[in-house]
Amino acid sequence: MNRAIVCLGSNVPGGKLLVKKSCVEIRGLVSSAKFSSCYETVPVSSIPQPNYHNCVGVLETELEFEDLFRIFKEMEKAAGRTPGGKKVGIVPLDIDIAMWNDEIKKPRDMMQDYMQIGLMELNDPSCRLVK
Repeated sequence: MNRAIVCLGSNVPGGKLLVKKSCVEIRGLVSSAKFSSCYETVPVSSIPQPNYHNCVGVLETELEFEDLFRIFKEMEKAAGRTPGGKKVGIVPLDIDIAMWNDEIKKPRDMMQDYMQIGLMELNDPSCRLVK
């Protein structure tokens, strides 16, 4: 069984609902999923953009990293994400695998408020590796 810590975010109108719906969809794809509440954070990019709605999830899955990554990219695209969107500050849906088993995949993200808020709320033993 693989374990992943993921972060979801959106900065478009209706983004909070989109993040919540994505959590429901992810629950149907994995063996188990525990998500934080959805909360608002300020962007870390220098590009002017609206605040984000974020949440963090701890997942257990039989899927391999590449398969889960591909599914998340498909979900982002289905939500309206385009390759150039982030460059102009429009992010309908962003789903990142920040940690896979014991490997931190996104070290910079792990230290950002948008991750730390959710990790603290979850208070999951696997999250203590990164606090």
